[in-house]
Amino acid sequence: MKAVVFVSQDFAEEAVSLVETAGYKVDKIYPLPSKPNRLFYIPQDKVKLLKDYEADALVVFDLLAPRHFINLNRQLNNKKVLDKLILLLEIFALHAGSKEAKLQIELARLKYELPIIKDIYSKAKSTEQQGPLGSGTYGVESALRLYSRKISKITRELENLKKFRETQLRSRVENIPFIAIAGYTNAGKTSIFNALTGLNQATDQSMFTTTTPKRYAISEKGKKAMLVDTVGFIRGIPPQIIEAFFVTLSEIRYANTLLLVVDLSLEDSLLMDMTKSSFGILRELGISGKPMIVVGNKADIVNGKSQDKMELVTSLSTELYSPIVDSVLVSAKKGWNIDLLRDRVFALIN
Repeated sequence: MKAVVFVSQDFAEEAVSLVETAGYKVDKIYPLPSKPNRLFYIPQDKVKLLKDYEADALVVFDLLAPRHFINLNRQLNNKKVLDKLILLLEIFALHAGSKEAKLQIELARLKYELPIIKDIYSKAKSTEQQGPLGSGTYGVESALRLYSRKISKITRELENLKKFRETQLRSRVENIPFIAIAGYTNAGKTSIFNALTGLNQATDQSMFTTTTPKRYAISEKGKKAMLVDTVGFIRGIPPQIIEAFFVTLSEIRYANTLLLVVDLSLEDSLLMDMTKSSFGILRELGISGKPMIVVGNKADIVNGKSQDKMELVTSLSTELYSPIVDSVLVSAKKGWNIDLLRDRVFALIN
């Protein structure tokens, strides 16, 4: 399926990777408008152009208001309209394994679509819309009731799961130290996890291959720890995603120690931006004061600049978080310094 993407220059590479991960082929890229159009967000002349353009989807790499969805669907009734959050939810849905992850994705989608349905209902005109956006006034009334019932039901299920999971986590943490691997998506968290555990969990260049935490106990010289591979961060992550995956991300909240993985192969300014973003998300989750080791991955790609890049990341990390107890330069792919990282991890365990 072909997609037309509207994205700011700073996020273009990230957006293309996400769109391709969702199963679309990027056919054309346009810059996001500096001043969004009130009716469509994207410029009206582009809406006219896209009306007859041979593409299956329009992706706006930002958060759209309900009126934008409604108006774009009316004008582009044969094309799928996605914004940043809907795109992320589609990707999460592709990789969701646990019941909990599937419920979280469904709840976030319903909560995001509900204001759109309400807006349609208030205007009482939607005959051209597709799916739940195209049932007419009576259909919208029915959809509103259905959405509300589903949201209530899933919220109750997730609340029960949350209590159960958190009880499980507290019990596990009391018995064995938890080491959570966090960081930007595609930084190589699962590769680090595999290198430290000897497992062979799936890794590729797609973003968000991990949406359900992976756990595995590791041991050395009589010490044991539970290593947890968590869902990846993204810059400007929508708050609905944080809320939807709060239980999944709570693995980080209950960890004794954090490994923050950064991708040293990135250009310096982007590397700094993503590092700041990671600490911002940790703050949103209420995480502070946990011992952290910063892990600079993909050192094999950077040639002779890896040490300089690591120093930049470590300096920034120390400004943004405390305590940073160590920083280790590794290549999960080549196996560089993995034993050193393991030693540093177990040195923090009493």
